[in-house]
Amino acid sequence: MTRRTAWGTYAHISDVLRRRLINGAYAPGARLPSEAALCAEFHVARNTVRRALSSLQAEGLITVHPGVGRFALDTAAPPRTRTEHIATRLRYQIETGRLQPGDALPSEKQLARRHGVSRTTARAALITLETAGLVTCVQGKGRYVSQDVPR
Repeated sequence: MTRRTAWGTYAHISDVLRRRLINGAYAPGARLPSEAALCAEFHVARNTVRRALSSLQAEGLITVHPGVGRFALDTAAPPRTRTEHIATRLRYQIETGRLQPGDALPSEKQLARRHGVSRTTARAALITLETAGLVTCVQGKGRYVSQDVPR
């Protein structure tokens, strides 16, 4: 028999885990508890935990090593994929002020050409920044640095 979880519970779990990551309860590079442990802690189904963890991964707060586990992002560690590499470079430009709020980001095509990747890879990097609240997409116009960049 499957357990039913209240709508939006994954968002609450994401918030709790996000606070733990930001407050240092999970040190950079530290392994997060297993899905089973989180299910037991929050009294929810595994799919709910997976959805919460997926949102943290999309925000760039955690990284997944298939077959090993999920880890708090270690900003000192080099990016593992080209998507992470592109997102990290753009994030650095935003956080250091090289790209100011309202500035246009390079297009998917420009990023793909510059980094020698597919447009899909460039798009994934931009979506990572959108999910983290650093970038806003204006349909038909492009992507811009958000006006209220979280610092």
